[in-house]
Amino acid sequence: MLSFTLHAAAHTTLFYAGANGKVNDQGVCIVPSPKYGNAPVLDLDSEDMRCRNSDFSTKDIERCPVEAGGNLTVVWRHIHNSVKVKVMSYSHNGPCIIMMAPLESNGKGDAWFKIYEEGYDSSIKKWCTNKVIDNDGYLDVRIPENIPSGEYLVRTELFALPQPGTGLNSQQYPNCVVVSVAGGKGSSLPELYPIPGIYKFGDPGVMFDRGKDPTTYPFPGPPLFTDSPAAALRNCHAHTYLTHLTINGTKLEELRCTLPLWDNENYPVLDPSSDDLRCKTSDMQSTKTETCWVPAGSKVTLHMTESGGESRFISPSHRGPILTYMAPLESNGEGNVWFKIYEDGYDGDSDVWAVDKIVKAKGYWDVTIPSDLAPGDYLLRGEVIALHEADRVYGADDSAGAQYYPGCARIH
Repeated sequence: MLSFTLHAAAHTTLFYAGANGKVNDQGVCIVPSPKYGNAPVLDLDSEDMRCRNSDFSTKDIERCPVEAGGNLTVVWRHIHNSVKVKVMSYSHNGPCIIMMAPLESNGKGDAWFKIYEEGYDSSIKKWCTNKVIDNDGYLDVRIPENIPSGEYLVRTELFALPQPGTGLNSQQYPNCVVVSVAGGKGSSLPELYPIPGIYKFGDPGVMFDRGKDPTTYPFPGPPLFTDSPAAALRNCHAHTYLTHLTINGTKLEELRCTLPLWDNENYPVLDPSSDDLRCKTSDMQSTKTETCWVPAGSKVTLHMTESGGESRFISPSHRGPILTYMAPLESNGEGNVWFKIYEDGYDGDSDVWAVDKIVKAKGYWDVTIPSDLAPGDYLLRGEVIALHEADRVYGADDSAGAQYYPGCARIH
């Protein structure tokens, strides 16, 4: 009895749901799961894999209104008013996966498509489940824009991957929210899949040993539906952003002098006329950013990565030039204030782009600060330009044209 009590103290279930950060009272819009409570579903072939409940009616369940392109906010809890474990045990490491199905299907048959997946974040060395716990059980999930308006089941799922060396399958914690989607721009749905049926015992993403390198985790189930090329870019792990400076051989702490970016920090700027092309931020004077001392004439190494730390630089398919500029900080980067201090493009003899070189150098490149530069505070702007979509004119669709990856640091 004691072992069961300790084991159950690790579990979780969905308590709250709403739109754009505002949630309703406990249980509103959520399909109940009285058979399981907060316990996981262990049988991947069980009908309970749909919503932690195989036999339910949504007739009397309130619909949570949400806009297509907006966020559904969901909140997990261990039990009501739990003191020791509020969300779930921190030892439950694993991904978060969200799917949708037309409500009229009741989730049966080929009805489901995947709208969200998040696994291991190498920049902070945490799984999605741990990030949810750190965020007090909250997760915001974007509802696709290019789907028909109507009523849907949104299936939220937390995974607890098996302990190293056990050879077991993961524990699944599915729950469903009933939503009414307005403003959908689509006329049809993507390819649909059955639950149960999307996972099988022995699938690499289901029995992934946590003793392995977590950055190699393979997501189980169907492919992620991205409702536009731009959304595909936001979900892609091919991009890059400025994370470090090294000054005369001394590597500074990550993000120490770099300006804060958008939420989608490694996402490119697509519009070459956008003000975001300067530094991908308007907060040049951010009090969160230190201004780092750099002697004139010294070498500065810029470091870009996909997700921080020593993660890879960028997808090798994103070939193109690399540039570095400077501007007086007081200008905020506005107007005719920028001057170029570095450029590297294409070598026709070897068929090598600058990006090819920096991929091999793991995201590092060196520039020299001009020795005759007047003392003062400056913006240092590194930029990668990916040309793999540049054969199509910007505006032809949401991903056409060159992709620009600017990042700025403050130096004195």
